[in-house]
Amino acid sequence: MRTRTTDTSVSLPRLTMTNRRSVLGGLASVAMSPTALRVFGASATLMQASAATSAAAQSAVTSTPEELRQPSEIRSTGGVLEATITAAPGRVQLGPYVFPGLLYNGSYFPPLLRCRLGDTMRIAFKNQLPDQPSNLHFHGMSVSPQANSDNAFIHVHPGQQFDYAVHVPANGRQGPGLFWYHPHAHGFVDRQILGGMSGPLVVDGSERLFPMTGDLQERFLLLKHVELGEGNEIISINGQVEPVLTMRPQEPQFWRIGNIGAELFFKFRFDGVQLYAVATDGHPLSQPRPVTELFLGPGERIDVIAVAAEPGSYDMHTVSFPNEAWKKPAPPQKLGTVLCTGPAASVGREAAILDQRLQGERWIDTVRASPIARRRKFVYSQSADKQHFMINGRIMDDHRVDTIVQLGDTEEWTVVNNDQQYHSFHIHQTAFLVTEVNGVPQHQDSLHDTFSVPPAAASGPGILKVVIPFTDPVIVGKFVYHCHAVDHEDKGMMGVIEVRQQAPRP
Repeated sequence: MRTRTTDTSVSLPRLTMTNRRSVLGGLASVAMSPTALRVFGASATLMQASAATSAAAQSAVTSTPEELRQPSEIRSTGGVLEATITAAPGRVQLGPYVFPGLLYNGSYFPPLLRCRLGDTMRIAFKNQLPDQPSNLHFHGMSVSPQANSDNAFIHVHPGQQFDYAVHVPANGRQGPGLFWYHPHAHGFVDRQILGGMSGPLVVDGSERLFPMTGDLQERFLLLKHVELGEGNEIISINGQVEPVLTMRPQEPQFWRIGNIGAELFFKFRFDGVQLYAVATDGHPLSQPRPVTELFLGPGERIDVIAVAAEPGSYDMHTVSFPNEAWKKPAPPQKLGTVLCTGPAASVGREAAILDQRLQGERWIDTVRASPIARRRKFVYSQSADKQHFMINGRIMDDHRVDTIVQLGDTEEWTVVNNDQQYHSFHIHQTAFLVTEVNGVPQHQDSLHDTFSVPPAAASGPGILKVVIPFTDPVIVGKFVYHCHAVDHEDKGMMGVIEVRQQAPRP
């Protein structure tokens, strides 16, 4: 099977493309469907009235496509980002689709948290879900996993509040980039992200790495999906179905693209738009590199400079690819439209973009040159009844430490996928360097915190090899690694790691 290289991009888990009209006919019963009850639990009953009247709501929805909107922002001031994030059930309308959601601050498209290196994020998290614990994880951030920082083991129960204080180091391995926040209470993550509980997080300063990006319009394109009834997946960008993104012909923009959904692996492209990747998962490349298609598994992000086409209308759409061996590849699906109109811009010349060079040191060079202290293997598999997903034959146990690492070590991990579907590998608190996919050396120019693991085939298992630096003192403590198709994570495909200070020599 085709493997991923540096000039491609992102991927899709359990993606079933369906005709939108097949969904509209059954929306009135969404709240009582088995899938809605599985995802939303008792919260679904709170929204039955909205679902029952969805047909009336549809008649009021215009068929005119909406301009792509951008997130509201909560910015740090004076070195502190102050925010309150409340998780609660609420009504969601995506174009003509109405369903019961699980929301942050009452929105399926919650605010962008925006801070700088050296800041502290002070976030009051309130759980107003009726029947589920929850918490917050700051995905991709190299911050402390202890106490009231990025601690995945905290469970905030219904009616409770927890006050996070996450210090973003000014010096260390955390850099500027696109990250995101979402729940991480084991066993409840899938239903909460599917319900809408995920949002973007940016550490400002990318313009210091690639000065050109500071002069460009910044646009966020954040993908989510929800299953309405059995097998009916609705894909949205910024909480909109098939939005329109307007650009001037030949205009360059700075696009920050992320898969902040629960389960799907997206392979997609923008017809008529040239993309130049500048960062993956918040980690910069040495220079902009042309890409044609993006492959983003759950949790993966990419920053690109996008140059518009000639005047006209162009589709954003998925690309068909084999994911699950027992299913036919899903057909392409339209995600939105790029509309090029107005006077042509004169600043989008390819030479000016490709001449950009990263300003500053590169963590990837240190990782690449570090000696390997230990090599480990992690085997992904599932039980015969498909109710449990395992790493090295074990399901997740919060009270068990599966892997102990010494601070200062750099290790090589091999992830072996014995399952005939895509999985992914994500580790908290640190990034990693991808060195091989299915035995093919990868000459990556940037680090990742999440990467898709190809499925097993007749020729053998899917294999991902990565080099992970456990060298930043801020990450000492316990955290987790897991598949980021979070239905697999919830069913056990996660392990606990502890990074320990090395004992002083006598």
